[in-house]
Amino acid sequence: MAAIARVTCNLPARSAALRLLSTTSEYKVPGTKEFFDKNATLGRPMSPHLTIYKPQLTSMLSITNRITGVAYGAVVYGGAILTVCPGGFSSYVHLAESYAPGAGLMLAVKSVVVWPLVYHTLNGFRHLAWDMGKGFGIQEVYKTGWTTFGISLALSFLLAAFL
Repeated sequence: MAAIARVTCNLPARSAALRLLSTTSEYKVPGTKEFFDKNATLGRPMSPHLTIYKPQLTSMLSITNRITGVAYGAVVYGGAILTVCPGGFSSYVHLAESYAPGAGLMLAVKSVVVWPLVYHTLNGFRHLAWDMGKGFGIQEVYKTGWTTFGISLALSFLLAAFL
């Protein structure tokens, strides 16, 4: 077994490929060291940071989609955990409703909780359209972006009002 490992690990093509993928601090591409030295001398950052870019609808919607995906997971896992807690999920919903000072505040809280779910789901349909090769024009991206955002706000408010 050790002989097979020695033979397969010493193949010339494999070792050459692994040398190129090395994680040491040696620079493998000619000119790379000079590039980083010049940038360090000029005080340039390693890569551009978000603060130098003007926020755009496309980047904000992408970031929002990622954040709502995390929130979606937190709500789903939180709800699942509440179902196994003493009293079950419904007792915690009734407890939250009893502490709310009014229907308006409860509607707002429900809307805030359900909005990430609605937005992430609707934006998922938008991404499915992109997977089919539709809606890549800049006007279409902005139109579908604003539409997704607006419908998600309205739908989350309606779901919160009627659930």
